Amino acid sequence: MKLRNKNFVAIILVSIFFLLGLFSTAGFNWKNLKYSGQAITTDELPHIASGYYYIKTGKLFLNPEHPPLIKDLAALPLLFINPVLPEISSEIKLYDGYAWRDYPPNEYIFSKNLEIENDQWDWGRVFIYHPQNNSEWIIFWSRFSVILFNSFFLFLIYYFLSRIWGKRTSLITLVLLVFSQFSIAHGSVVAMDFMSSLLQILALINFALLLKKYQKKYFLSSILFFSLALLAKFSSLLILPVAFFGGLIYIIHKKQSVIKYIIRYSLLTISITVVIAIFYYFHTFNMDNSELIQHFKWSLPKHYPQLLAFLSILIENPITKGLAQYINGIIMVFSRIAISQQQIFFMGSFYGSEGAGWLYFPVLYLTKLSLGFIMLNLLGIIFLIIKFGKKFKSKINEVMDSPLILLLVVIILLYLATTLTSDLQIGLRHIMPVIFAISLLTAKLVDNLWNKELFGKIKLKFVFLFLFFAMLVSLIFSFPYYISYYNFLGGGTENGYKIATDSNYDWGGQDVKKLAKWVNDNNIKHIYVQMQGSVALVEYLGDTYEKYNIEFWGLPASGSYIAISISEYQENNLKKDLTANKKYSQLQNNFIKKIGTSILVFQVP
Repeated sequence: MKLRNKNFVAIILVSIFFLLGLFSTAGFNWKNLKYSGQAITTDELPHIASGYYYIKTGKLFLNPEHPPLIKDLAALPLLFINPVLPEISSEIKLYDGYAWRDYPPNEYIFSKNLEIENDQWDWGRVFIYHPQNNSEWIIFWSRFSVILFNSFFLFLIYYFLSRIWGKRTSLITLVLLVFSQFSIAHGSVVAMDFMSSLLQILALINFALLLKKYQKKYFLSSILFFSLALLAKFSSLLILPVAFFGGLIYIIHKKQSVIKYIIRYSLLTISITVVIAIFYYFHTFNMDNSELIQHFKWSLPKHYPQLLAFLSILIENPITKGLAQYINGIIMVFSRIAISQQQIFFMGSFYGSEGAGWLYFPVLYLTKLSLGFIMLNLLGIIFLIIKFGKKFKSKINEVMDSPLILLLVVIILLYLATTLTSDLQIGLRHIMPVIFAISLLTAKLVDNLWNKELFGKIKLKFVFLFLFFAMLVSLIFSFPYYISYYNFLGGGTENGYKIATDSNYDWGGQDVKKLAKWVNDNNIKHIYVQMQGSVALVEYLGDTYEKYNIEFWGLPASGSYIAISISEYQENNLKKDLTANKKYSQLQNNFIKKIGTSILVFQVP
C-alpha cells in the first residue's frame, strides 16, 4: 500500500472513531436531544461544569482532584453558546447537597463556602440545569469537543508511531484502538481516562524517538506531550519514572553516557514543571490566598500540618501558586487511593474499601474487551514464546535495542504493580494506559508476523484481517451500548452486569433519556424511580417521576411502575439483612422491560 493511501486509511479510521463516538452518545434526533442518545454520566457533571467555571473565573476551587486540561477542552465550545454562570455569593451560606439531594433548588445560585469546600456536585446541578441554560446543548458540545480532540490525538499516535515503527504497524495500532467498544465508550464522554492514556502513549513515543536520536524537535515534543499528559490526569505522573528507568536501561545497553542522560532528563523534567506552572497560573490567578489556605485546610490530610505550611509558602508567588494547587490535587488523589472509598459489585458480591481482590482487572480485561483483540493478544504471546524459546538471547537484544518496546514494557509492569496491589477498583478504565501499551505491542507483533505462514499453508495476514473484520462487525452490532459492552466470555452485553457494574456497565443513569422516551411513548402517568447518578431525573420525567426506595417504603399500589438501575437492583437483592418484602427480587415475575442496558422496569401485581 502506498504511503498516501496509508495516510488516507488512518484518516478513515479516526473518522470512524469520531462518528461512532458522536452518534453513540448524541443519537440521531438532534432536534430533540432530550430523548436522543445517552444521558450525562456520573463523572461528567462536575467535569463539564468545572471546565467552564475555570475559564470564566480564573479559579480552580472545584474538582481540583483532576487537572484542568480535559475539562478546559470540553468547555471551549461553550464559550460560543455562552451559558449562564450561576452567581457565587459570599453573602449567603448554603449547605452541601442543596441542589443535589433536594433538587430542584429554590434558587440557582452558589455560595462562597461551598466553592472553597469543592462542592462540585451541587455546582454541576445549578450550572448545567440552570433554567436559562440548555442542558442538552451544554452536554452535547462538551462531548463533541472531547471526541474531536481524542480523534486528533489518535491520529497523532499514528503519525509519531510511524516514525519509529513504520506505517503498517501504526495503522494496525489504530485498528486495535478504534475497533474497540471500550475505547469509544470512554473516548466519547467528558472523563479523564481515555485522553490521558492517549497523551501518555504519545509522550512515551516521542521520548523513544528522543532516545533513538537526540534532536531538538523531539525534546520539545516530549516536553509538550509529557506536560499535556500530566495536565490531563494525576496518575499520568507514573510516566516520569517509566521514562527515566526505561530510558536508563536503553542508555546502559547502548553504552552511552549515563551522566549526559541524567542531565538531559533533568532538563526535560524541569521544563515540564515550568509548563505545568504556567498552565496552572491561568487557573489560579484570581484565587484569593486566604481562601486558598481555607481550601487547603479542607482538602489536605489533617495529620500532616507540614503540607499546609509548605503550600502556604508556595502560594505567595503567582507562578508557584499554581504548582501549590497542582500538588494539592496530587495529595487528594493519593489520599483517596489510600482509603479506597468505594462500593463495587464484582462477580456476585459487593465490596468496600477492602477491594475485590487481584482478579478484578484480569477478569474485566478478558470480558470487557473485544474477543478479536483478546485472540490477537493470545496469538502474539504464543508466537513470542516460540521465538524467545529458540533464540532467547538475540530476542532480548532486539527488545533492548527498541526504546519504545522497553518503555511500553516498563509502563505495563509499573501500572500493574500499582493497580493489582491497590484496593481501589472502580472500573477497567483505570488500567487504560496498560491496555493501550498492550495494543501497541500487539500491533508490533502482528506486523512482524504479517507475511509469515501458519502450518506452512495459511498466511497469517489473512487471519489478522479476519480478526480485524470481526472486531469491526462486533463494534457495529453493539452500537450504541458501548459502556455496557461485554464479550461472549462475559455473557455478552445483555448479561455483563453479572460480572461488574459501575463504569463497566451502569455509569450512573446513561439510559435515562431512553426511559423518558418510553414513559412518554407509553403514556405512563406515574413511575417510581430508584437510581444513582448525576442526571436530574425531573428534567426528563417531569411530574410523572417519584423518588423511590423499596427498602424504606415497601411496594407501592398495585399496577404501579417501578424503574430501577441495574446497580441499585443488584445491591438491594444482595443485602443479607433485608427481608423478602424489602427486595426487588419479589418482582422478578413482574418484569416489564429493560430500558437500554442499565434500567429495569417492573409493574407491581
